[in-house]
Amino acid sequence: MSKLKLTILFLFMSLAASAQRLAVESLKLRPNDLSARNVKNQRHDLNGKPCALLKVMVLDDITKCSSGNIGDIVTEGPVKLIYITSATPSIELSFQYHYPITINFVDYGYKHLEGNSTYELNLVDAQQMMMGNGNNQNNNVLQQTTTTAITTQNVGSSQSSSLNLSADDACQIADDAYDAKDYAKALKYYSYAAEQGIVYALHNIGVLYSYGYGVKKDRAEAFKWYLKAAEQGFADSQVSIGTQYYNGDGVTQDYAESFKWYLKAAEQENSNAEFRVGMAYYFGDGVTQDYSQAFKWLLKAAQHGELNAMGNITVMYYNGEGTKQNYDEAFKWAMKAAVQNQPNAMEALGEMYLDGKGVAMNKQEAVKWFRKAADLGGDVESMWHLGQCYEKGEGVEKSIEKAVSWYKKGAGNGNTNCKEALKRLGY
Repeated sequence: MSKLKLTILFLFMSLAASAQRLAVESLKLRPNDLSARNVKNQRHDLNGKPCALLKVMVLDDITKCSSGNIGDIVTEGPVKLIYITSATPSIELSFQYHYPITINFVDYGYKHLEGNSTYELNLVDAQQMMMGNGNNQNNNVLQQTTTTAITTQNVGSSQSSSLNLSADDACQIADDAYDAKDYAKALKYYSYAAEQGIVYALHNIGVLYSYGYGVKKDRAEAFKWYLKAAEQGFADSQVSIGTQYYNGDGVTQDYAESFKWYLKAAEQENSNAEFRVGMAYYFGDGVTQDYSQAFKWLLKAAQHGELNAMGNITVMYYNGEGTKQNYDEAFKWAMKAAVQNQPNAMEALGEMYLDGKGVAMNKQEAVKWFRKAADLGGDVESMWHLGQCYEKGEGVEKSIEKAVSWYKKGAGNGNTNCKEALKRLGY
């Protein structure tokens, strides 16, 4: 196999314009909650062992659990029920309006979740953590004031301008209200802080309009508030502006403008922006296509911990795109992402073990990583590889029946190679 497929490159580019990060407020065992033992709803892994039940409290829809979940995610209002195999050390959750988040259970005192036990995971918007991965230089502007007059017409309470407190105190009250989901109060105090020129507050008003928290959802209005903060150098707002231009959400689509704002944030070492600049260079979105520049920015993002950038760097090292082909480096980055349950990196590892590139050939190990990517992440390319391995007897005992089973799974998820394999085998 001469090239890895670029299957992960659009992941962040298609996010909603106001996408923000979530933070783990708490993860704890609920010893008196016997929901996981409920005979009617209880689930078991492929070896018949009982699963743990993870109750996720979050104000967003979970679109995917890219780890050891069994069965569909059940939504009960703000509570999402996910059944997790007891051998799973971490999970990655994807959302409709927020960026994906990886939860390593050991960070919260659990090597893994115990079967037949119920756990509660509380996720909150990380608005008070506006520096992303800690690499932004927004520390210098978080509480920055400006001499420019900021108008807050039609925002918040008309009494906000008469509040007798400091702008910093207003932000703290607004943050607390936001965490308590009292968005009307949050809007009132963010508006007061915005009148005092606090850039952080300007951004958060944009967030409220983006989601319709405390106000009618209005992407165009959100854009206006993000722009006020972005023009003063607030990197997260610059990313939000760039994404709205990219998607044509609340503003006319304009890839060149999108790139301009992403670059401003990337130059402040915002890892999300670095990723997006790299992707823009890779595809030529708003800028002349340049694999060397793409590699440069994606490597920066990967070095700053951006998980999907690690996967893309794997691909570029493997294929020799924008850099000298280097299977050893490809393997290194694939492993870094794979151990964090990035399914496409797992698939890349499988290919490298299968072909003996960057690592000694080990087809059994290849099958292991393909299976992890397929089982935990739903990676359709890995389903095709597993079908191939079973059909040819590579790394596993030859079994046309099992090959067909994996081909059917991949075909059901739209994989063309799997569909062609089924046709070839007469299915």
